[in-house]
Amino acid sequence: MVEPGGRACRQRSRGRNKYRAPPLIRRSGGIPAGHLLCLRESYIRSLMKVLWLAHAIPYPPRAGFLLRSYNLLRELSRRQQVELVAFIQEPWLTTTFPSVREGLEACRRALGEYCSSMTFLPIDRLRHRWGKPSTGLRALLTGSTYTTSWLVSAPARAAIQRILADGHHDLIHCDTIGLAPYRDLSASVPATLTHHNIESHMMLRRADNAGNFVARRYFREEGRRLEAFEREVAGRFAAHITCSDLDRERLREIVPDANTIVVPNGVDCEYFASEGRPVRPGSLVFVGTMNWYPNVQAMVYFLREIWPRLKTRVPAVTLDIAGSNPPESLVQMARSLPDVTVHGYLPDVRPLIDSAAVYVCPIRDGGGTKLKILDAFAMKKCVVAHPIACEGIDVTAGKDIVLASTSEEFIHEIESLLQDDGRRNELARAARSLVETRYSYREIGARFNETLEEAARQAAPAH
Repeated sequence: MVEPGGRACRQRSRGRNKYRAPPLIRRSGGIPAGHLLCLRESYIRSLMKVLWLAHAIPYPPRAGFLLRSYNLLRELSRRQQVELVAFIQEPWLTTTFPSVREGLEACRRALGEYCSSMTFLPIDRLRHRWGKPSTGLRALLTGSTYTTSWLVSAPARAAIQRILADGHHDLIHCDTIGLAPYRDLSASVPATLTHHNIESHMMLRRADNAGNFVARRYFREEGRRLEAFEREVAGRFAAHITCSDLDRERLREIVPDANTIVVPNGVDCEYFASEGRPVRPGSLVFVGTMNWYPNVQAMVYFLREIWPRLKTRVPAVTLDIAGSNPPESLVQMARSLPDVTVHGYLPDVRPLIDSAAVYVCPIRDGGGTKLKILDAFAMKKCVVAHPIACEGIDVTAGKDIVLASTSEEFIHEIESLLQDDGRRNELARAARSLVETRYSYREIGARFNETLEEAARQAAPAH
């Protein structure tokens, strides 16, 4: 947690100790308590000790990468001892909790179920009003990148160094490439790196889609520098974990010799499950964090290019847009259009998704796997999406999803689906079946565990 003044504070977990003894120990009522304690301590020592570095506290698991990070951390803790170091992204906390302090306490309680210790660090570069643009400008002028500098500070380096000095870690896991600058703090400990996206590819794609010359130049330069950084640091990690085969191939184009392993994004199929609510006729829904530029661009495109003509052809159609921190420009645009509602943050999006007829996902930018697609599939929803929105997911067009690349295709497919309950239901059933068999976090978490164990084993010095 963080005390007044922003000083990082390390705290041992006081929640339910997740290091439960093996079944044999739990059942052995006749063994003296002292022997049980020795067995338990021996068991805990046999676990691999992982230091997990995160660019945001992986809680609450309600959006994007937080869902992946939380679920994989939870699954990792079933077999390993996990120490968490996470940076505090205050907007994520204040969206959900009344204050940053209350949010940190809630995160500590929840993650204490899985972590043996937690350290929450402030992001020093973003603590003043112009932190973000000044960080970007400084990176541009010094030959660095915003992506690899916004999390870096001397106090954070010192805090992480102290944690590494305190314990004998078997592995360091960096949950994004923005944390790679901390890799040099303990070069002797093997490390793995997650690529939620291939950041250089995402920036170069963003440059292609940028609306003005200055933005295009900036994002293209950021992308080129990121690509050079990805190439430079690749050899420092025992394994690079991508979210899809497509991202693995993109990374291999940059670093052909990198040890790349796919651990796909997943979904909590028990949480995201339809309760069979009555479908609102003619209803469309989109859910996504609304300060993430691909989501904003997708909805601006939908409202400008698709909605007016769709409304003419299907007068009863409605659209709900849910997600935290929508920009005021999008809110005002929605208010000027009939039957469009921007909800902002919702504590539970499942009722809104469950009652919608069609889930739309016109995302045409960004990278990685779009977790919102998997959530909609798990909720047994018929989805109409741009092909880019489905990258990294093993979908079959016409079987478990409907793809649309142009505004006219979106209009035609949505109109057709709203008139055909049987086809919608068939697609929805196939979508649910896909996530149950391929994208459950229990199975994905087991593979993640094995990946980290193998990385530590391969990199460990011979005795």
